[in-house]
Amino acid sequence: MVRVVAMVYVLSKNTANRKTAVNCVTFVATETPAMHKKQLKYSSKFTDGELLYPNGYFFKPSLLHKTNKIASAHITQVNLHTYPPSLVRNHQEVLFVLPDAKRELEKFAKDHSIPIVERTDIWELLCRPYLDTELSAEEHQQDLRLLEQNGFDNHEVTSIRKRIRKTMWLNYFVWEWTYLGLFDYLSWTFLNSKKYNWAMEIALRNYRR
Repeated sequence: MVRVVAMVYVLSKNTANRKTAVNCVTFVATETPAMHKKQLKYSSKFTDGELLYPNGYFFKPSLLHKTNKIASAHITQVNLHTYPPSLVRNHQEVLFVLPDAKRELEKFAKDHSIPIVERTDIWELLCRPYLDTELSAEEHQQDLRLLEQNGFDNHEVTSIRKRIRKTMWLNYFVWEWTYLGLFDYLSWTFLNSKKYNWAMEIALRNYRR
């Protein structure tokens, strides 16, 4: 058994001000999943017709990690209500920008006639049991109803939550109580292409072209 001292970096999700910040929590554990530090070096840059990631993208399984750029014509949707803000590439992949780029992303979308939507955040609903807060039975049932409306029956919800449980258990050390979602899961898990594609299929289940 290996004793591990790890530093967990998470983007601040204070719903009162949504400031871009980094919180750091030190903990000691016998085992811990590998996790990506939320490095602020992964900033984005908006140009005339392209979204650039000069230093690479957050997650290696993404094609964007190699190309470092995406043309506006390949962005099919923008969602400013996920955390961090997100966009959809070619109807098949959810990508993220850092929170401080939210206004730039909104302007970029409007300038290039990219739909801005508030699509139900599937991963937020799936991760809610792992927040550092106690949900009522009514809230649990409401989440299940919303998930069912978006293509997930109770059996599948239980299966997914069981699969992600060990990863999202890390929140017991981070103490996030307002929001957990796709970005958190991808950052905390042992990520590979198969798992990345699985997470994307779930995130886009309710996506409509």
